[in-house]
Amino acid sequence: MIARFSGQWPILPLSPTCRVVVRDSLSRPSAEREAEIDRLWADAQQKSPTLFNGCVFSADKVTTTEIQGHWTEYRFVLAQMKKPTLFPILKLQPLAVIGLVKTTDGYILGRRHPSSLYQGNFWQSPPAGSIERRHDGNTQVDLAEQVLAEAEEELGLPAHSLTVGNPSLIARHPGTRILDIGIQLETSLSFAEVKAKWQASGNTEYDQLALVTKAERESWLNRDDLLPTSRALLQAV
Repeated sequence: MIARFSGQWPILPLSPTCRVVVRDSLSRPSAEREAEIDRLWADAQQKSPTLFNGCVFSADKVTTTEIQGHWTEYRFVLAQMKKPTLFPILKLQPLAVIGLVKTTDGYILGRRHPSSLYQGNFWQSPPAGSIERRHDGNTQVDLAEQVLAEAEEELGLPAHSLTVGNPSLIARHPGTRILDIGIQLETSLSFAEVKAKWQASGNTEYDQLALVTKAERESWLNRDDLLPTSRALLQAV
C-alpha cells in the first residue's frame, strides 16, 4: 500500500489486526560509539536530571499488517535524536503510541509544555509516549496496554474509563525517525471531567488541554502547530 503524506511525515494506514512482533536485538555499537553515546547521555542528564534509561522498542520492519522490531536502551534513542548521523550505525526507529480520546462532547488535544525536550509548544492528542517494557520478564508488546498506561500517566484516566480501538495508522517523524501508532479511544466522561482528572494528576507534559468540537474540527485541522499524527487521527473521525 502506498503511503500518503501529511507535510513531511509519511503516514501509512494499518490493518486493524496489525501486530507487533519482537525479534532479537541487533548488535551493539563499537566501544568508540558507546563512549560517544555515554557523553551525549551524560550531557542530557545534566540538563534534565529526571531522565531514565528505560527499555524501549525500536521497529526494524513495518508493513500494514505487522511491525517487527527489538528492545533497546533509551540512551541509544536519545543519542540518535541528538545526533542523527548515528542512524546508519544504530538504525533505531523508536515506536510510540498516540491516542485520540473522544469524550461526550468532543475530542481532546493537549499543548506540549514549552520546556519539553521534544516538540514543545505543539498541540498533540494525548495520551502519547514511547513503547516501554513496563513489566520485568514481559518481552511482548501490547498496544492497548501501552496506550492505557500513557492515559493514566498523562491524563489521570484509569483503564476502566476508556475503550481502546484498533491501530489505524503509523506516522514517521522526520529527523528523529520516531514511529507513531495512532489509536482511537473513547470515554463516557465529559471534557470537563477529563480536565479535572488531568489537573488532579499533576502531570506537566502538557500545559493546556483543549476540546475540539465538531464545529471547531476544520479550524484545528488547518493549524500549523497541530502535529501531523494527531491531525491524521482527527481527520479520520
